[in-house]
Amino acid sequence: MYPTTPSLRAVITVLTEILDGLGEDRVAGLTLMRGSLRIEPSALADGATIARELGLASRLDHCMAVPAITDWSGSVGGLECHVRALAGASL
Repeated sequence: MYPTTPSLRAVITVLTEILDGLGEDRVAGLTLMRGSLRIEPSALADGATIARELGLASRLDHCMAVPAITDWSGSVGGLECHVRALAGASL
């Protein structure tokens, strides 16, 4: 038996709520999988603000990337959620 994960419809429902709250123009791209969502902001400089608005508090800095980025993560609507931001921006 497969592990229980949210359906793709449930992921899309949570995504719709996120986009309604953030504003679709602030999101450049998305990666959807069962149980997880990755948000690519239209402006990386806005990523930390988006993460704060979604309640994401865990961060992983990728200093070797150019520009250096931070992956903010946490749970939104029962989904694992990640948002990219410029490194050095804090909540």
